[in-house]
Amino acid sequence: MRLAHTFSRAIAALGIFTVVSFAIPAAAHADDSVDQLKKTDPSAFEWAEGVQEVKQGDRLIVPTQMSLKNFEARKDIAPSGQGAQYTPPFSVYSDATLTVDLGFSVASYGSQGLAIAPNPITLMTRSQASPLADITGNSGWGLLPMYYLVQYNDLDTGKLLEHPIVRRIRVSDEGFLSRPQNVAVNEEENGTFTVSWDPVEGAESYYLVHLNSTDTKGVTRLDPRLMAETSATSWNSDQREEGERKLDTYLNTALIGFVTEEDHKGLHSDGGFTDEEYDAILNGKGAQIAVIAKKGAKVSKMSNFLDISDTMGNTPMKIASSAWRELNPNNSVFQSLSDIPTQIPMVMADGHTRLLPIIVDPERSWVETSNPRTTQDPQAKLQVSYHIGHSRFTNTFIVHNFDPSTYLNDLAKLKDDQEKNNRSGYISTNLTYSKESTSKAPEDKIARTFPDTPVQVLGSSALSKYIAANLMSGYTDISLADFEEATSPQRVWDALDEAKDQNGLVPFIINANISGSDKVLHVELGTTAATDQHLSPKDYSAQINSAADKVVADIIKPGMDDAAKVRAINSWIIARTTYNYDSYHRTQEIWANPDPKTHRLPPELTPDHDAGGVFFKGTTVCEGYANAFQLLALKSGVTSIVVTGTVTNGGGHAWNQVKINGQWKTVDVTWNDGGDSGQEAVETRYLMVDNNDPVVTRTRTWKDPAIKKIL
Repeated sequence: MRLAHTFSRAIAALGIFTVVSFAIPAAAHADDSVDQLKKTDPSAFEWAEGVQEVKQGDRLIVPTQMSLKNFEARKDIAPSGQGAQYTPPFSVYSDATLTVDLGFSVASYGSQGLAIAPNPITLMTRSQASPLADITGNSGWGLLPMYYLVQYNDLDTGKLLEHPIVRRIRVSDEGFLSRPQNVAVNEEENGTFTVSWDPVEGAESYYLVHLNSTDTKGVTRLDPRLMAETSATSWNSDQREEGERKLDTYLNTALIGFVTEEDHKGLHSDGGFTDEEYDAILNGKGAQIAVIAKKGAKVSKMSNFLDISDTMGNTPMKIASSAWRELNPNNSVFQSLSDIPTQIPMVMADGHTRLLPIIVDPERSWVETSNPRTTQDPQAKLQVSYHIGHSRFTNTFIVHNFDPSTYLNDLAKLKDDQEKNNRSGYISTNLTYSKESTSKAPEDKIARTFPDTPVQVLGSSALSKYIAANLMSGYTDISLADFEEATSPQRVWDALDEAKDQNGLVPFIINANISGSDKVLHVELGTTAATDQHLSPKDYSAQINSAADKVVADIIKPGMDDAAKVRAINSWIIARTTYNYDSYHRTQEIWANPDPKTHRLPPELTPDHDAGGVFFKGTTVCEGYANAFQLLALKSGVTSIVVTGTVTNGGGHAWNQVKINGQWKTVDVTWNDGGDSGQEAVETRYLMVDNNDPVVTRTRTWKDPAIKKIL
């Protein structure tokens, strides 16, 4: 494999061939570390150290005596070339995940070997026929910040390599403006996002470029398209073009040209996509952006690419009309205020449909009547103004039956209820405290010691571990007499919440109370009617434990490191589990009631809030995903904890932290499986992500005080 040691290039203008070593550059860039690039399965590719720098007009020549047609064909792509006889032994990608193939040409170069050359890719705009810039091709390598060259075949034998070799190529900045630095995206509370970057010396304006589009076969191309041109060093997604109508029922209109709407599925209009084709487009690689500086005809290379797929998934654009009609056949007309929904389906900037919270606005609502002197008009209609979250999106519902004398107070109460209803899949334990319990357990049924457990008990305090050990052993009446801190109801509440969150064998807690006189914690667990077998708490936990042991024996192999184990657990859960939206919505309805006495889940929903949902039913919500991952990680020898917090829509959420090579990383199996993120499944998007990565910091806030003690 000669290319593993040397790399030839032809300087086209002079016709001179030189041999360039692939040794590590003397002045490596901060982003040159190979470890930072192993974002897919690290065992699949061999990543070469160092970055090869080429000049704009260089053509890469790979020395080999093999003919193209003699290279063993890859099975992941169709043959190309004359008569479709071969698959090229090289591909060039724009991204470190090796997803976006740039389609560079690979051709014979006489007796010298194979030549790799860019194909033309241009920056286009919707309103101009001529390209704004050559991204790759016509004038040389082009403007990308990095190219990823993958060698699939042995150059001596032509056989496919067990581990294809990846090399990085950077084009010299000579002759270009300086590249824009520190490109960042910030999601705003009003449902928009702002992209910003550092100014470039001498630049008169900047191109903001949208990258990546996926076709109906699931193939993603770079497809650079202009999002905006601006003389400023920031741009907001709701920035409107001159002369554009300002409608508060449409948001972020600058993004419309980049969206294929999930809401169009099922319409099957002539010439439209099939549902399968829509899925292929929507589940492709997410959007990225880059910035190009410009001064007259002179441009810079592209900035580093910034992944905005999560941001696009959080950015609303308009009502998803098809979904809205399906949910509400009468469109926006309701008989009473109680009929108004709490959520409305919206088209997001990534094309997916997502339910977002509705908040009514009493101050902007009014009564439409033919008699302006009175609201006592039988034909009067209440025009209920509402908005979506904190965005400027505003529209109205029509309500026929209302009390003219109290409608403002009724709307104010409805608004308060809607804000309380903005929850997610995670719910805290419902605890009450009383001087005496209504039912006293027999003395021989009260746990007073730390029992033997089938797994290590996790917690940040002795009280939390003691409670967890007894709950997973089936005890529901637990003496706290030996714990001085149990005199504080809040301390017991925190310990019980942590016992449930951090220990996957603890079932969902329906209710709990603690008697003040004898300090006995009485816990009601949701196990008896949770399964067809009507299991006791002890048997429920035992069956989860047995099922988890079988999974670990099946998926965890000798020699696996912690990262490989985490990937295996994540994949197993996703492959066998579906997010239970019905359970989620029913839980929302239960918790929306202002009377806390009604906050009681029916038995069929409780397994979705512990590990039982994954192992017994194959359905769950975020709490169950996190608990099941926690249990499997513990049994696999991976250090893991469950984190609870709040996500961007204000709802509760649960996910995991894992310790990999001494560093804590975020794992969110729920959002890897779609779940209450509102996005389609992207199995590794939230897998072992750095805690300071914007994907984490901009989507959630931690709130569990016990976690900080563990970390």
